[in-house]
Amino acid sequence: MTKIEKEANMMESDFTLSSIEKDTIGEIMNISMGSAATAISTILARKVSITTPEVVLADIGKYEFEIYEPSVCTEIKYINGLDGTNLMIMKLSDIKSIVNILIGSVLSDDEGLDEMHLSAIGEIMNQMMGSSSTALSGFLGKRISISIPDVYELEKIYENISKTGLGKVVIVKFRFKIEDVFDSEFVSLLPINFSKELVEMALNATKPDTEKNKETKKTPKQAVQEIQDNTESAVSKQQVNVKPLKLSDFEEESLEGGSINEDAEKDIREYSQPSFNLIMDVPLEVTVEIGHARKQVKEILELRQGSIIELDKQAGDPVDIIVNGRLLARGDVVVVDDNFGVRITEIISNKDFEDE
Repeated sequence: MTKIEKEANMMESDFTLSSIEKDTIGEIMNISMGSAATAISTILARKVSITTPEVVLADIGKYEFEIYEPSVCTEIKYINGLDGTNLMIMKLSDIKSIVNILIGSVLSDDEGLDEMHLSAIGEIMNQMMGSSSTALSGFLGKRISISIPDVYELEKIYENISKTGLGKVVIVKFRFKIEDVFDSEFVSLLPINFSKELVEMALNATKPDTEKNKETKKTPKQAVQEIQDNTESAVSKQQVNVKPLKLSDFEEESLEGGSINEDAEKDIREYSQPSFNLIMDVPLEVTVEIGHARKQVKEILELRQGSIIELDKQAGDPVDIIVNGRLLARGDVVVVDDNFGVRITEIISNKDFEDE
C-alpha cells in the first residue's frame, strides 16, 4: 500500500492535529530549518534566516497557494529513519534571486529556469536538506537520510497537489530572509501520517530510559512542553535557528587570569541541566575565517595553481570564529602539534549578538 493510499484510508479522527502536536511539529521544523539556513548562508556567503514556523492543518482546496505562484517545488523523500515526504514550495522570484547570486546571471521576470539553473538549485536544496536531516537526526537520536531532492517549476500548485488524492495536509509556513536580497516566506507540506510520526518520535525522545529517571512520569503534554523549553534556548531569533548555550559577558580579566565571572558560571550551570541533553548531540559547524573576497563566476573559472586571492583583512588582524553561521569569538592563529589552532582573545557579548 502506497503512502497516498494509507493516507486515504485513515479514520476521520486521524485527520486532526491537537495544539500540542502543532507545537511539537513547529519546534522540530524550527531546529531542522535552522541548520538548513546555515548551509544556504555558507553557499551564498550572506546572512540567511529561516524562522517563525506557523503550523496549520488545511484543506488543500481552500489554502491560498496563489501567493506562492509561480513557484519552484522541491520534493524530499526520507529513505532512512523516517518514512515520508516533505514538499517545499518557494516563490519563483525568490529562487531567481538565489540563482542570480550563485551564478551571476540576471533572470528577468518572464524568463524561466533552464536545466543549468534547476541543477544549481537542486544542489543548494541537497546541501540545505542534508544539513536539516543531520540536525533532525541529532534531535531524534536516530540516523536519518534523504534521497536527492527533486526540483521542478510549478505554475498551479493546487492542480498538482490535488492529483495526489489528499484532502488535508500539514502546512508549515516559514519566514525566509537573505541579507540584502529579499524578506519572503515559503511553505513545507507534510502528509498527516508523516507529521504524526514525527510527533511520536519527538515525544519518545523525551522518555526516561534509566531507572533513576523512572520516578517522574511525564504526560504527553509535559513531554511536548519539555521539547519547547529545551529547544527555545537552542533556537536563534535572528540568523540561524540552532545554536549552543547562551554566552554571558566575560570580565576583561578573565582572558588574563583565566577566571570567569560568577554570572557566566551560573548561566552555564543552568544550561547544563539534564533536560538540555535533548539537543546536546545536534552538530554545530565551527569555522575560522581569516577574511573574505567576492569574485564573479568568470574570475573563479580563471583561477589556476599559483593564483593569489586578496582578502579583506590585513596581516595580524584577529580571525573570526564562526559557529553555525554566527560570529562567536575572535582570536589569533597558533600552531599546536603541527596543526593550526586559534587562541581566543575576544568573546562576543550578548549585547553584540543583539546588535547584529
